[in-house]
Amino acid sequence: MTSYEECEKMMDGFGMTDSDQRGMYHIAMPKQFSMLYNSGCLILPFFKLRDPLMHPTCLSSLNEFASIWCCVENILLVAAAEGILGVTRIPMEEELEHIKKTINHPDNYAMPCYIALGYPKDDAKIPVQKQINVEDRIHINNW
Repeated sequence: MTSYEECEKMMDGFGMTDSDQRGMYHIAMPKQFSMLYNSGCLILPFFKLRDPLMHPTCLSSLNEFASIWCCVENILLVAAAEGILGVTRIPMEEELEHIKKTINHPDNYAMPCYIALGYPKDDAKIPVQKQINVEDRIHINNW
């Protein structure tokens, strides 16, 4: 996923129309794939499914799903505190099938994302962030 055309097709599929967001994706998507393939450390986090994720039988059926994302966040925060940057990416269905074949994990376990960790390049291109006025986004006692 490194070509301009591939990025355009994916963003069109997402219905993405904001030009700033599209510009950021053109930088981020190829970089994300490169970071995954060239990372110093690639983590495949898993969690145990009680019920099918999209068909929970009760609220606590989602506890493991929520917990794994807290773990992912903590891994990224600890790495960043050590000067190591990270990227996550949610795998496509065919990637999940490849992972299943490769490591033969039990059927009742799911991998929510890849986590790639490594040191940033000295010449890394940092995308421009969209500027927002935080005061416009904070609502106290009303919407």
